[in-house]
Amino acid sequence: MFNFLYKVLSTPFGYVMRWIFQFIGSYGWSIVLFSLLAKLLTLPLTIKQKRDMAAVQALQPKIQKIQKTYGKDKQRLNEEMQNLYDQEGVSPMTGCGSTLLIFPIMIGLYGVISQPLTYFMQLSSAEITKIADRLSYTMTGNAYTQQIGLAGLIHENFDKVADISDKLLKVDFHFGPFDLATTPSIKEFGVLWLIPVLSCLTALAMSFVTQYFNKKNNPAAAEAPGAKQSNMMMYFLSPAMSLYFSFILPAGLGIYWIANNIFTALQEAIIGFILLKKKEQNQSGGLPDQK
Repeated sequence: MFNFLYKVLSTPFGYVMRWIFQFIGSYGWSIVLFSLLAKLLTLPLTIKQKRDMAAVQALQPKIQKIQKTYGKDKQRLNEEMQNLYDQEGVSPMTGCGSTLLIFPIMIGLYGVISQPLTYFMQLSSAEITKIADRLSYTMTGNAYTQQIGLAGLIHENFDKVADISDKLLKVDFHFGPFDLATTPSIKEFGVLWLIPVLSCLTALAMSFVTQYFNKKNNPAAAEAPGAKQSNMMMYFLSPAMSLYFSFILPAGLGIYWIANNIFTALQEAIIGFILLKKKEQNQSGGLPDQK
């Protein structure tokens, strides 16, 4: 199942990453730009999600009234809630779309980063084996990480294997002080620790910005029962996940996570500010100031 997902998702992502790399010549910046491209492509869905969430939050007084009236009759409660959503043209499941898109992007990018010869350089299994034989490289370890070491050797010995395929790229996996082909080790302190730390901190900043504008645009939701607990979970869960995954996956994915957190925070701030201004304009009657 996972092999099928990697093939379906990583193949197109590999083409995109290869095109970006050939355009700018930096593997690290290719990951950053890929993150930005993914964010721009999902922007329309994110904007719709924010609008729908605001619409759902605006219904809170009516929802609470229905819950108070039919709280003991679960079937009637569900029916009345669904009728309300249908009448207002909103969905209680709004917000899931762009969140669910994160996972196939992560799976696809993980395949590109962990198997760069297959998806990034688009080499066949026979070509990979031929390269490994010529460089006397033994394909040991996990099937999803064994290509990384060979990819590093290709960069160091490109002239020896360049004739095997015209798809071969001379890729330097270093991005500043970081080797993006390696995985940070929690047992060995080193410069790669900066990636999980920055991933955690940027996730915390993203959570703060998101919650700030959610509270500004939907103050009633911020005071709803369970909102504080939900906010605390977001402040803890997102940074914790970023920290954990950045320690167990290749550093290239950590760079993606950092870039994604930064772009998401900027996106949340821009959209939140626009929605806040629109809300203020609607509350003032929607009339521009006359001079």
